Order: sequence, then C-alpha cells, then structure tokens
Amino acid sequence: MSISTDLNAELSAQLAAVQVPKFSNLRQDANPILAAHMLQEIYKMVTEWQQELQDIEQRSLNITTSGTILAAWLESRTSKPGSTGEAIPTPYTTVDSIGLTAVDTQASYRLCGLDEYGKLWTRPCLMTEILNVSQSIARYQQLKDLTDRKQQIEQHIRQVLEDLVHLRLKLAD
Repeated sequence: MSISTDLNAELSAQLAAVQVPKFSNLRQDANPILAAHMLQEIYKMVTEWQQELQDIEQRSLNITTSGTILAAWLESRTSKPGSTGEAIPTPYTTVDSIGLTAVDTQASYRLCGLDEYGKLWTRPCLMTEILNVSQSIARYQQLKDLTDRKQQIEQHIRQVLEDLVHLRLKLAD
C-alpha cells in the first residue's frame, strides 16, 4: 500500500502544480447587449464611410470641373554662366508643382509624362504656362488621392459585407 500512497501523493503534487484558469464574472459569451453594441459600432462605421464616399464624390466633381487635369510633372533646366560668359545648361531637375513659388528667369521648363504604354513623353513648357500647368498637375494629384481613399473605403465596406453575410449564414444554421 505504500506504492499506492506514494502514487497518490505524487499525483496530488502534480495536480496542485497545475493551475486552473480563473474566469471573470463578466459573461461576454452570451451578452446580447455587447452584441447589439458591436452591431451599432459597425453600423456607425459604415454610415461614416458612406458619408465620406459622398464627400469624395462631391470633391472629385469640384476638381474635374475646375479645370484641366494633367498626369504629368515639370522639369526645369537652368543655365549657369561659364568662364567664357556663355550660358551652360545644367541637367533638368524635377520641380515640385505644388510648392512652386519662385521662377528662375534663366530656366527653361519641360512638361513630362507617361503615355498609356508607359513610354516617356516630353514637351517644352513656356514660362507663361507654368502656373496653369502646375495647377493642372496639382488637380491630378488631388484626384488621385481621392480615388485612392475611395478604393480603400470601398474595400472596407466589401470586407464588412462579406463578414456579415458569412456570419448571417453561420447563425442561420
């Protein structure tokens, strides 16, 4: 019987070493108020996204009706006087179309972009065109940013819808 007593003592020691998880008094697994609250949160998010999509649509319309839109960029090349007094052109550098404030009278500009096949195109841009071209490029960037945000919101809505359909089917079982 000493073997049995030793076994019982060893088993009791092992069971004492195992910690039983403690459960809180909050019962979230069957709390209808919590479920309703989560549904309200999802509803609020979706209605905010819907409003944002409407705002994006209006802002996009305002941009497209405010003038031309160019998917392009400006590059500038300035001329520096050489030792002979002759102007030596320096390589083209990209100009920030949104932050364009001062215009170098010695600079020449060109408008650059990519065609539908990804091939680079360029054309000279006169000093008198720089302001209008810069605004057109800025409109394109604003429209692109709005389009990116719209796609992001639509993806969120698709994901919520997919999850809700899956949940509805699961609950119907």
